[in-house]
Amino acid sequence: MKSAWIALGLCLPLACAAQAPNPWDGKWKVDFRTERGTPRDGTVTVAGEGGTWDLNVVQRNDPCAGRAYPIEVQVATADQLVFKVARSKTLAGCQDNTMRLKANGTNTLEGTLFNQPFVLTRMN
Repeated sequence: MKSAWIALGLCLPLACAAQAPNPWDGKWKVDFRTERGTPRDGTVTVAGEGGTWDLNVVQRNDPCAGRAYPIEVQVATADQLVFKVARSKTLAGCQDNTMRLKANGTNTLEGTLFNQPFVLTRMN
């Protein structure tokens, strides 16, 4: 009986931590420029440990461009959001990438994509 209480005591903090809300949950407007400097936009939706990545990018010769992809949140703290864009789960052969974004207030996240500034602004 004593070992059951010890096990419960060790697991309870982990269960509470797993249920902590993601401070970045919601829908985000994306603004960035391509490698050639063309302005683009899109949306990212964050929902707990997942969400979607949907950028308005069209390239006739790239079947991976212009599709919605799932995201997998890896870090969600008050000062940063890190997630993997899981392109390979939607279309075989598409490359996954990891976005590392820093908070600039409560409604803006900033990082880079194609070595260009990448900004997410909270929509809701």
